[in-house]
Amino acid sequence: MNANVPASIGELQALVKAHDRIHVVGNGSKPALHHGAGDAALAGAGGFCGIIEYQPQEFTLTAGAGTPVSVIAAELKRHGQYLPFDPLLPNSSTIGGTVAANLSGARRYRYGGIRDFILGARVVDGLGRAFRVGGKVVKNAAGFDLSKFLVGSLGHYAIMTELTFKVFPEPPQHRALRLRYAALPDILDAVYYLNQNIYELDALEFAPADAGWSLLLCLAGFEDTLPSRILALQESLRADTAGLDGGEGDDVNAAWQPLAGLTGDYLVKVALAPKQIPGLDARVSHLKRRYSIGGNLAWVATDDLKMLDALLLEQGLRGLCIRGAASSPLLGMPLEVSLAARVKQVLDPMNKFV
Repeated sequence: MNANVPASIGELQALVKAHDRIHVVGNGSKPALHHGAGDAALAGAGGFCGIIEYQPQEFTLTAGAGTPVSVIAAELKRHGQYLPFDPLLPNSSTIGGTVAANLSGARRYRYGGIRDFILGARVVDGLGRAFRVGGKVVKNAAGFDLSKFLVGSLGHYAIMTELTFKVFPEPPQHRALRLRYAALPDILDAVYYLNQNIYELDALEFAPADAGWSLLLCLAGFEDTLPSRILALQESLRADTAGLDGGEGDDVNAAWQPLAGLTGDYLVKVALAPKQIPGLDARVSHLKRRYSIGGNLAWVATDDLKMLDALLLEQGLRGLCIRGAASSPLLGMPLEVSLAARVKQVLDPMNKFV
């Protein structure tokens, strides 16, 4: 994938003005998002790479959009901090691509997703204008926060060159638990219960396992309180849910790889509510899948994208394909485009960004 890699804002503005159609690329960690670009000029984000400003005492970090997530995570770790929305694909994605595709990981369950932590951005729009949206501090002026609208935009409204986030202290201890349940209704009972109670879970995921289902819980905290919290959680689950077969400790890094084992030509992210899971799961029971963020997200792997597209449409669900040669990464129900069309008209009236 040969791309133009502007080294400055001025070069990027010139690139935008010189081409009728432009598609932004990062590290290529989500290849399905790049199909359909056709004859568009490719704009690489690698020229906007590196941490620009980091104030650990203020819990804010600003980085170029082309900065690898791994670089940001390593610098935050040096100061005992982290990105609470838990970027997905941390070893291969850029922070700009993570924002554009709205890909948070399992640990976003506790504190929220990217929109909850992005403070501001610098962008170049479809007319070649460079400007800042949002700010660099947590307290900011009221009004429409365009930086949050960039989350999940897939690069269709403006090219991000710089992003600012609020960050959190990383808890010193983590513990992952795996609980086994006999059937989907049993595990959903546990998920409903956990979603409605204050156990301060860092993550809550579940997936089919041998002869049943596996519920994965992640807790984080301090050495003097974490064991008692785990014990209270286990006792509560035994008292309030059916089908618990036992619990065991897991290495936290091994347990929280939400895409591990999801093999197939295509990998699709599906937004849903826990109550929609039984209907979806009955139709995809032959596919590899995992339910994330307390049952508010599904990851489904398939070799037949058309089948899954039709199935999601039937279920009233939307999907985003991030792996595989899809003609369009958007599946299922069409997006509601009224607000998006208005923003697109303002930022990219010539419809350059694809």
